[in-house]
Amino acid sequence: MIGPKVDRASEAEEQRAYEVVTERDEQQCQRCWRGGVAQRDHRKNRSQGGRTAASNLHLLCPECHLWKTDHPVEAARDGWGVPGWADPAEFPARRWLRTAVGTLRQAWVLYDDAGTWTEISAEQALRRMEGGAR
Repeated sequence: MIGPKVDRASEAEEQRAYEVVTERDEQQCQRCWRGGVAQRDHRKNRSQGGRTAASNLHLLCPECHLWKTDHPVEAARDGWGVPGWADPAEFPARRWLRTAVGTLRQAWVLYDDAGTWTEISAEQALRRMEGGAR
């Protein structure tokens, strides 16, 4: 099935989204927390209607990016991808969060286009991934 065509962001809007996500994700892979060469990844592929917007982007290292590309079902289930039917702003993502004492923990979040996120519970994430109520 061919879906409706999604308006493409302007070059300036895309550049701003890339900058926002690079800062938000602290130039670290959000799957393995490896620093260095992180790649901007569209959580929902552009070929499936995914836009270049902060809610649809995160940073992955080359190895994690390749894994996500090769394992789309597992990637969506684990919070690294978005299936074609879902809106990236409403579909949960996994990310590393800093605690009050400076350690890291992984959490489920919803990204927005301003470059921030809202943490949600694992139960809320599962309901959203199954297409259920919020």
